[in-house]
Amino acid sequence: MRGWIRRSFRNRSFVTMLLATLLPLLLCGALMMRLQIVRSEQNLAGEAQGQLMELCAAMDGFQTDCEAVMEDLAGSTVVHSALRRGGGDSRTLYQVLFRATAHLEDYARFDVYDREGSCRYTTAYSLPYETLDPDWGILRAAREAEGTVLRSGQDGDLIAARAIRNYAGVALGYVTATVEQSGFDQMFSGLYPAASEVLVVDGRWRAVYYSRPAQTRTAAEALRSQLLAGEPLSGGEYRFFTQRHEATGFSLVLQQPRAFTEPVIGAIYLTGALMGALCLVLSLLSAWILSRYLSEPVQQLDEAMGEVERGRLDVHLETDRSDELGRLAGRFNRMAEEYRAYLDRSVQRQKELNETRIRMMQAQLDPHFLYNTLDTVKWLGVGHRVPQVAQLATDLAVILRASISGPEIVTLERELELIERYVDIQSIRFEDRFTCEIDVADRFQSCRVPKLCLQPLVENAIVHGAADREEGYVKLWAGEEDGDLLLFVSDNGPGIPAEVLERLNSADKEISGGHLGLFNVDSIIRLHYGERYGLTAWNQPEGGCCVGLRLPVQREENSDAESPDR
Repeated sequence: MRGWIRRSFRNRSFVTMLLATLLPLLLCGALMMRLQIVRSEQNLAGEAQGQLMELCAAMDGFQTDCEAVMEDLAGSTVVHSALRRGGGDSRTLYQVLFRATAHLEDYARFDVYDREGSCRYTTAYSLPYETLDPDWGILRAAREAEGTVLRSGQDGDLIAARAIRNYAGVALGYVTATVEQSGFDQMFSGLYPAASEVLVVDGRWRAVYYSRPAQTRTAAEALRSQLLAGEPLSGGEYRFFTQRHEATGFSLVLQQPRAFTEPVIGAIYLTGALMGALCLVLSLLSAWILSRYLSEPVQQLDEAMGEVERGRLDVHLETDRSDELGRLAGRFNRMAEEYRAYLDRSVQRQKELNETRIRMMQAQLDPHFLYNTLDTVKWLGVGHRVPQVAQLATDLAVILRASISGPEIVTLERELELIERYVDIQSIRFEDRFTCEIDVADRFQSCRVPKLCLQPLVENAIVHGAADREEGYVKLWAGEEDGDLLLFVSDNGPGIPAEVLERLNSADKEISGGHLGLFNVDSIIRLHYGERYGLTAWNQPEGGCCVGLRLPVQREENSDAESPDR
């Protein structure tokens, strides 16, 4: 995929436009859907907390009114008199009972029990048959408490009780208030939406009230098991919010339907996916059209350049665009025309240069004439008993023959023989004012080097260094490093000036002037073996300079190269 994108400008522009149009749309769509879901859930959670606070306030109001009524009944002399006599004027007591509980008759049933736990008076249609044990449960808790106590009943109701005491503090009986399903319904009516459900549980999470009576025990047990397992309250398509009623120790649980159920969320995501797929198709189509429109001039230019590379210089791009691509096409046309004209001029100059070289070659002297002349000079020196002249002629003839004939690559052994001839000539010229030491191990003698590559280095050491000294010294030695042959020529002269040394070691090898021979040697080596090899020069701390050549180690096995003397 990555290679396909990099293959052409059209593919890159297509992918860029596709990403630029599709990614923001998809990201914004997904983000907006998620934000909408989260925002809806947060709004519903805020509403649920408000509803729970109203439910708690309703319980607070009922508890306050209930405690006030029970306190009035517990202090009523009519109630005290009836409980002491075991009967009394029941009509008068009922009047007191109904008058005190009139405003709470829709919420709770009030009962008056004697000290044995038998119900004597009630606001219900009939007295309950069961008898409460005064030494157990709600009556014992009321007898031991100073005020009103609240407990959950066995039938899933709320019971409030208060002991009726005489002046000595002895319990004469008890007054209770029982809130059943209908009472809670009336208490919580209109405080929460119809789609939600309310569950009231005691401190041990036993159900006291549930707006769905048939599911009271099941819902409470499910929530209780989740709490014991340390899990958050959850119920599939519902969310649960809890609020503790501090006065009673009970907890109110509001069961609220989720804003988006799983099927609804699935439908939303499916719709988003379908919209994303549609956007993908439209983005692909638009990106393809735009990329073709933008890349067509680039493709034409690429094809035209390919034709120029294949040698067709008459290529011309036709374009009516005035933008950057149109100007680029026009510049390509002008470049092709200028290149074609330049090539024509180069061919003509090369033709003229070849003709000039031919004429120069025709005007050169015959090498045999030079050999014969040097041979004549040699015998004249012998005849006139001037051995130096004979030696000079002999050495010069050998060097001349080696320079204009034979292979371009020779062994280091033969190259050193030519250097010895050259040193002999320079010794005669400078009247033995210098000595030259050649220290090359036998293992390097068979290495192949360009012909006459050392002569300019030795010449530079003699002419610019050792010859100006009374006791000049030139040394030539060889070494090996990382598979390369290193040849060094040093002298004890004044060294090379800094500006010349900088030119010698620079990358620009087209410098003319002094030390031209060194530049030519460096150029020949680089042309033969590459930019890694060549010439390096530096001044030595103890005086003089050193020039080194780096060449690849190429050995000639069983070399039978001709000696320069032959």
